[in-house]
Amino acid sequence: MSKKIATSYTEIFESMKKYFQNKDVECDLISLDEFQSDTNKYDLILTYDRYDLKDTERIINVHPSIFPAYKGKNAVINAFNDGVKVSGITIHTGDKIIAQYPILIGIDTHIDDFINEINAVSAILVPKVVEAVLDDRVFDFNDLFASHCGKHGGCSGCNGCH
Repeated sequence: MSKKIATSYTEIFESMKKYFQNKDVECDLISLDEFQSDTNKYDLILTYDRYDLKDTERIINVHPSIFPAYKGKNAVINAFNDGVKVSGITIHTGDKIIAQYPILIGIDTHIDDFINEINAVSAILVPKVVEAVLDDRVFDFNDLFASHCGKHGGCSGCNGCH
């Protein structure tokens, strides 16, 4: 049985599609307006930095901060402006944290570089977390670093290592 997921997180949509292309999971890019009207046709909905959606059973939110630090809409800017050296992303449903991953902020890091790093880490981490949720299993960080490419003598584009 095919599963359907949707997201408005455009920065990682292509990574999601590529990751799930051979896994019987359909990925849709939807607008923020569609979240309110079409939520029942998806097994899972992936949001970025959203707090106003009520269905916490099927909605996974990617928040650009490591909870409990920097909650709210301006988490990236607030962390950056406060000069923190470690921030990251939190993937959660409602108040249940599924995964967190740190991102280091160097002294010469520009805000755009920090945002790009959040998106790059999300593009690798989020599909694996979503897969674990769809399979009704606990996400294991070993899944993040598992790659079958070494067995085949080179990169096959599975996103297991990058």
